[in-house]
Amino acid sequence: MNYKDKYGSYALITGASSGIGKEFAKQLAQKGLNLVLVARRKERLETLKQEIQTDNKVEIHTIGIDLLSDNFLETIRAVTDNLEIGSLVNNAGVMYIGNYLDCPLEKDLQMIDLNIKVPAILTHHFVPKMVERKKGGLIFTASLLGFMGTPYATTYAGTKAHEIVKGEGLAYELKPHNIDVLTLNPGLTETEMTADNDFSGMPMKLMKPDVVAKTAIDALGKKVLVSPGFMNNMLNWMSKRIMSRKMNTNMFGKLMKKTF
Repeated sequence: MNYKDKYGSYALITGASSGIGKEFAKQLAQKGLNLVLVARRKERLETLKQEIQTDNKVEIHTIGIDLLSDNFLETIRAVTDNLEIGSLVNNAGVMYIGNYLDCPLEKDLQMIDLNIKVPAILTHHFVPKMVERKKGGLIFTASLLGFMGTPYATTYAGTKAHEIVKGEGLAYELKPHNIDVLTLNPGLTETEMTADNDFSGMPMKLMKPDVVAKTAIDALGKKVLVSPGFMNNMLNWMSKRIMSRKMNTNMFGKLMKKTF
């Protein structure tokens, strides 16, 4: 599949300076897409830009912006208004693991804003233009934890549940406009988000971010939901077919309590 023909010439990726977002950038460039990379750490984006352009003849714009700032969309628009953003990867997110009441309210609200509000703003801005062009691709990075109530990651799991349900609905609505929508639901992945916790007691190993990104890129246009990794898929299948919601919550409560 020719990604540029199918989706348009540019992909915009949030949270592109590390982890899964960085891998999205590298692998979409290999597909021939030009990139707009968005993250707080401008210097990391510039380093990534140079790395990608060493091996790929693509145009890359970097935007160093805190997506929790009030004017973030205006900053992005200043770069993108004259570009054909055919793919939007809503990847930026933040996670807190620990007792719910130990998480300050400000941080809890920031998690909601970054994981839900920011993707909503970007989707409302870029997708109407995809509708006009009758083509586009939209990826939401959610989480396996979004399929169940998850103790000690309560707000994070709730925000990802929101993205899962929204993605499923949008996939149906946007299909007549030739726009593919995918919600990526990784399990635990080796990123900065998981670096401060001990997941050795989990039944699966942390996945590599390049494998997670590739799974999403390969699934776009073929699936609506995708969970990378055999064990993650097995766990997801068991949670839907065998275990009740209460059983899932109890199991993950016991597992997550061991991580902090």
